[in-house]
Amino acid sequence: MKEIITLLILVLVTTGFAYASEKPKYKSTSDYIQKTGRLWGIAEVRINKDNSVTLTDADSGYGCGLMMSLSKVQKSATIKVGESCTLSDGHHAFITYELKKSEKGKVAFLVTDKFDARSFGNGIKKETKTITISPYKEEKKPQQKNAPGKK
Repeated sequence: MKEIITLLILVLVTTGFAYASEKPKYKSTSDYIQKTGRLWGIAEVRINKDNSVTLTDADSGYGCGLMMSLSKVQKSATIKVGESCTLSDGHHAFITYELKKSEKGKVAFLVTDKFDARSFGNGIKKETKTITISPYKEEKKPQQKNAPGKK
């Protein structure tokens, strides 16, 4: 019996380490954007006919829960070259996307990622980088018909 329990624990620990090693790791917001081609907290990037760009706030995934704003909180924002949109948790995390260029099916943003950790005894961390991506739209995952709590 002791051998079986030891074997079960070994399998669980090994499986847990394998799962943890499969999960992608990102060093920063810009690292995430460069590796995935997606903006942190943005479900859709769309180029409009006038070359303005519409950003839609994410309902799930990385950056979900951050509030999008221009001058007020909103679900999406359309910006032109030189304009920006900010995502924030309202306290510590601030990500600003400034549209630099929109042409040939590509969009360039000056991304400023700022984290204010002074209330945790640390300082302010700020990173700014220009990143070019293609437009995209996150597909919503269909809900299971027999999901727990659903009838």
